[in-house]
Amino acid sequence: MSQRRVVVKGGGNNLYYVSESAGTFRVTHVSGMFGGKSDVGKTRSFDHALSLIRSHSGRQIDSIG
Repeated sequence: MSQRRVVVKGGGNNLYYVSESAGTFRVTHVSGMFGGKSDVGKTRSFDHALSLIRSHSGRQIDSIG
């Protein structure tokens, strides 16, 4: 299982994680000062996971780590 950190432009709650396991990419949003996590959704490709993040946040991707 691998995990990538994705940051969207702008301040506030702009941190997401994309984890891959068995060909499924799960998108998790990290929010708040104490790092509360919420499941955004699952996709079959990394590109679709990035599209899901753009749609959820309403912002463009700033960095992928």
